[in-house]
Amino acid sequence: MTVSIRISLLAAAAVAAPAVAATAVPGVQMAEAQQARPAQQAPKSISKADFTKGIDSRFAALDTNHDGVLTRDEVAAAQAKALQQAQAVEQQRIEAEFKKLDTNKDNQLSLAEFKAAAPSVKASETPEQMLAKLDANKDGKVSASEYRAPPMANFDRLDANHDGVVTAQEMQAARSR
Repeated sequence: MTVSIRISLLAAAAVAAPAVAATAVPGVQMAEAQQARPAQQAPKSISKADFTKGIDSRFAALDTNHDGVLTRDEVAAAQAKALQQAQAVEQQRIEAEFKKLDTNKDNQLSLAEFKAAAPSVKASETPEQMLAKLDANKDGKVSASEYRAPPMANFDRLDANHDGVVTAQEMQAARSR
């Protein structure tokens, strides 16, 4: 898994969500997956004055010589520090994951340990559930027309022009709905 770090002074200072920006290393915005808030934590209201205060605080942290401007060296130093912190966090995550997989604690992963950690693959429905969904006339069997009906209904839904052809544009429009 690659962890990406993006330098975006404007995004971190002016656009980033206040809760994220307040906890991020000043001037460095982590990849979206790392900066996302937990699902249970709802966004909070913030006044423009408080938002501006947060931006100014992050700028002050970047402006290490306090001369009121950011130099390449100051930005590079913040980037290096953020990269080092992100690498340390990622290293800890990887080591914890390895320890979880290494069930016999020999600091090696055997094929058996690796396979044991793989998610199981199983059917999402029983055969009875599948038949019940497809068997429109409830005779306990699925005819070719009953089997064809759900995918054809989906095709017809995608075919916005009702011309018998689903274009790339119609597929794209369906994805964006």
